[in-house]
Amino acid sequence: MSHPDEELLADLALGADLEVSPQARDHVSGCPVCQSTVQDLRRTLALAAHAESPPTWSQPPDRVWSRIEDAVGAQPTTPPGAASEAPDPTAPAPVTTLESRRTPRSSRRVLPWAAGMAAAGLAIGLLGGRALWHDPPPAPATTIAQAQLDTLDTKRPRGEASVVRSGSGINLKISTTAPLEAGSGFLEVWLINKDGKRMVSIGVLRSGEAELLPITQALIDQGYVIVDVSREAFDNKPQHSGDSLVRGTLRI
Repeated sequence: MSHPDEELLADLALGADLEVSPQARDHVSGCPVCQSTVQDLRRTLALAAHAESPPTWSQPPDRVWSRIEDAVGAQPTTPPGAASEAPDPTAPAPVTTLESRRTPRSSRRVLPWAAGMAAAGLAIGLLGGRALWHDPPPAPATTIAQAQLDTLDTKRPRGEASVVRSGSGINLKISTTAPLEAGSGFLEVWLINKDGKRMVSIGVLRSGEAELLPITQALIDQGYVIVDVSREAFDNKPQHSGDSLVRGTLRI
């Protein structure tokens, strides 16, 4: 059997199975080409069903225009040959009748759309200009303290820690020259007080990547200036493991 015509495939897409012969239904069920066509038709119908209908614009009755014309006044007529005469300064200015200014119905339907699009573009432009002129550029980040990170046993440099101030606040930036091995656990960053007795955890370091960890100025002011990176196990113990990989003191 040859492929059914488009009208029959359209009936299948519309669900009008009673008008389709059994032979045609059997062909479509086993023919990928016809099945694809039916699916495309169904998708088109679904899109059309959910499409928003454009707004309609009604033309005002003629009596409305007549009343407006009566209120404004009629256009004076100019006798033949009077075009070259000097205008009378005391005479009223000629008035154009609204009949000559009426916009065709099709144009009146388009103009509100054009006006709406122009207003939307103007609003977007004004908002963009307000953001451009009134939002100051972000302040550049400044480094207020630095520390070289060394291994505790060999004192070998392995990276750097710096306190960076920007528009978003204060962050401790950790950069390593080579990945730090976390083993089966993870790497934790600490700030240790210069008294050597108190410490706070400020976050987790991903091995081999520069990391920005938020801190507060109060920590620095209270003497938490020793940066320590430790290897921690997944043991649900919040205390420092005692296995420090690198450490350094911030120079303010």
